[in-house]
Amino acid sequence: MTAVRIIPFLLLLVAFQEKDSVTLFTQDKKDHIEVFAHNADIYPVTIEVFFNLENLKANKKLPYITTLNPNQRKHIVDLMKMKDKNWNFESSIRYYMGSIYARHDDRHAYTLPFAKGAEYRLTQGFNGRFSHKGDLRHALDFQMKEGTEVYAARAGKVVTVTEKYILGGGTKEYIDYANYITIIHDDGTFGDYSHLRKNGAVVSVGDNVSAGQLIGYSGSTGFATGPHLHFVVKKTKKGGGYISIPVKFTTKSGIIFLREGNTYRGY
Repeated sequence: MTAVRIIPFLLLLVAFQEKDSVTLFTQDKKDHIEVFAHNADIYPVTIEVFFNLENLKANKKLPYITTLNPNQRKHIVDLMKMKDKNWNFESSIRYYMGSIYARHDDRHAYTLPFAKGAEYRLTQGFNGRFSHKGDLRHALDFQMKEGTEVYAARAGKVVTVTEKYILGGGTKEYIDYANYITIIHDDGTFGDYSHLRKNGAVVSVGDNVSAGQLIGYSGSTGFATGPHLHFVVKKTKKGGGYISIPVKFTTKSGIIFLREGNTYRGY
């Protein structure tokens, strides 16, 4: 989530905040100012644009909220000038990864995120007592030794890879030290694979992956009492942050929701 300020009084199409993935532009017209946004990243983003206007009136409800697809430039709002008056404005924008309009495909059956034939116990399931609460309550923890192969549970594009951390522990002071991979799916939702070992990713940002493809190795970094794989499917929510989604998996017993305490074999 990033904030920017727009400098007014531009007469040509000019970019602001060039180093960020979301960039604002303005173009001055005779009776109004056109405001554009561009998303230079490989994933969609949701943006919220706030204005402080002097002798200008927006043609859309403010703050203005919209989504931008990867590498999309979009005309977002016009600021109408009051006749024969000097005008001025300031703006701030915040943006976050993903579209708030994404809808999970509930028909999709996920692949267990480990090797076929391997067996792992689900030590914490949906609404788990230890840490699966609130918006991210629909998460799953598979107990596995450090260095176990982790596989993509669903096809998509890798949008985040963090693998620099070593620290891990059972208190929240370690929460920001988890290594993880995030993959965006074709319905706009994300899959997170967390607590990987240091340098435990074998994919890079921008890679397209298939379900069942090796993506990394498990560990115990971040908020973790021991080695395991934390997996969650989530979507972006309005205002930032994410909401987890309960998903089903293909198993020997059929397509099911997994139950805490059970052991599952890669299928």
